Amino acid sequence: MLWVATVATMAQQNPPLPVDPKVRTGKLENGLTYYIRNNGLPENRADFYIAQKVGSMQEEDNQAGLAHFLEHMAFNGTKNFPGKSMLNYLQDNGIKFGTNINAYTSFDETVYYMTNLPTTNQNLMDSALLVLHDWSNAIALEEEEIEKERGVIREEWRTRGGAQQRLWDQLLPKMYPGSKYAKRMPIGSIDVINNFKPEEIRAYYHKWYRPDLQGIIVVGNVNVDEMEQKIKALFSPIALDPERPTREYYPVPDNKEPIVAIATDTEARNTSIMMFNKHDPMPEELKNTQAGYLTQYILNAAASMMNQRFAEMIQKPDAPFTSAYAYDGDYFVAKTKDAWTVVAGSAEDKIKDALAAMVRETERVKQYGFTASEYEVARTNILKGYEDAYNNRDKQRNSAYSQEYVRAFTDGEPFPGIEFEYQFMQAVAPNIPVEA
Repeated sequence: MLWVATVATMAQQNPPLPVDPKVRTGKLENGLTYYIRNNGLPENRADFYIAQKVGSMQEEDNQAGLAHFLEHMAFNGTKNFPGKSMLNYLQDNGIKFGTNINAYTSFDETVYYMTNLPTTNQNLMDSALLVLHDWSNAIALEEEEIEKERGVIREEWRTRGGAQQRLWDQLLPKMYPGSKYAKRMPIGSIDVINNFKPEEIRAYYHKWYRPDLQGIIVVGNVNVDEMEQKIKALFSPIALDPERPTREYYPVPDNKEPIVAIATDTEARNTSIMMFNKHDPMPEELKNTQAGYLTQYILNAAASMMNQRFAEMIQKPDAPFTSAYAYDGDYFVAKTKDAWTVVAGSAEDKIKDALAAMVRETERVKQYGFTASEYEVARTNILKGYEDAYNNRDKQRNSAYSQEYVRAFTDGEPFPGIEFEYQFMQAVAPNIPVEA
């Protein structure tokens, strides 16, 4: 079999994936990573991101909520932009808070961004870089502003982000027994929010916001050489503490018996059922290799075939669920455990039927796999997707590249470029049989 021969060859050689040559990447001596790409859509616009490999998982119990609180404080004064002057300056230049200026805190990362900035305004472009610099290591964290922000966070905590966040509050302790993920919702603890001392959040900031855990992403109508020199000049002087703590990724234990987690909320508008078959994630050393890329292709093809079966089931009048799809990826919020995941929407009186169908279809695939005709459809659709992306490669918007490079930094995802991906998959995918 040609595919067996191909796998055997890759096991011996397993060539690394290239890095998209249209992206300028580098790492400063202090550990900061950067990604710069010239792109013309939208015209004369650019995106600026700083991604941090830091989130609520870096908190101790007595710090629960500081990562999210710190994200808020980034907009309440920095070394070069005291008070609200940063937001005022950006909004005076048409960059709207909440739309073009924003941030989010998750379990394992915090990301700040400014998007759609006019590149014709050089002062604004330079100021955007300075904002990223200040977010990286010069947030003011003044006591008066901290006290003001407690009220904002209290209100967020009171509403808890609506039904979804309250459901997650119930689910995570049940889904992650014995893991730190069980008690690290980014919104944190109201007791911590009310009572932490200013020096505690400052200590957290200086401990974790550091260049070896930070990535700068700039995409748009920019001169790549000039932008690289500016990043080097601005960020190289930031010192990296030689006695810094190790950034740990916390494990998710396996379970001998099935875990059942049920959550309810009076404001929940529908019923969702999730079924996870947990497994270890792809090893880091495999992610950026050709074998790793083909493994991901096989998983995507399997999900596509499963989803086609679900789509056909939903068309029947006695369908057990209103929607259903499958994918392979993170085990819900965890970076250290993956899962083959099936998600379905169900009417309240058909929950048992929906769950039974999810289990039945998953077991059928385990026992019998997919048919050659199902695989041919999935492979054709996947290759068509690559072809469309290749043919429209000059029409990609800045946001698509910016988010791709954020994932590359935070999750180690490869970015070989659509030219390589298209040619590689056109050459290799036709030789991968359904048995793979």
